[in-house]
Amino acid sequence: MRTLFILQAILIAIVGAVHLIAIQLYLYWLFPWLDIFVHFFGGLWVALAAVWLLAAAHQRTPFMRIFFILAAVSIGWELFELWGGIPREANFAFDTSLDFLMDALGGISGYFIAERLTLHAKMNPHGTTQSNSS
Repeated sequence: MRTLFILQAILIAIVGAVHLIAIQLYLYWLFPWLDIFVHFFGGLWVALAAVWLLAAAHQRTPFMRIFFILAAVSIGWELFELWGGIPREANFAFDTSLDFLMDALGGISGYFIAERLTLHAKMNPHGTTQSNSS
């Protein structure tokens, strides 16, 4: 659980820093592909954070639950961009669809990473290792 917390905390710090710098320096307009990576890693973070929060609350973390959380955050972010006055371009529908796809791919990746980390933590609680001593 601690590893999952640290991983998602570092990831959101990096995604947030990249996003703020990209806005300030107009990097999203200079490098349109940057948005793809930010959405992927944003989706990755949402899944990691959702699994961590639910596991910390001793709740189950089935894939569909995490995916619905990811979808809600993704839709919320796109609405924020729309209502926040982010300029829409001619390829708005394509760009938004690509954003959702990258959020989903990042989220799916994050879910499996988180599940692997939480499974490892359950198998080796408190950083202990199992040994076959007789």
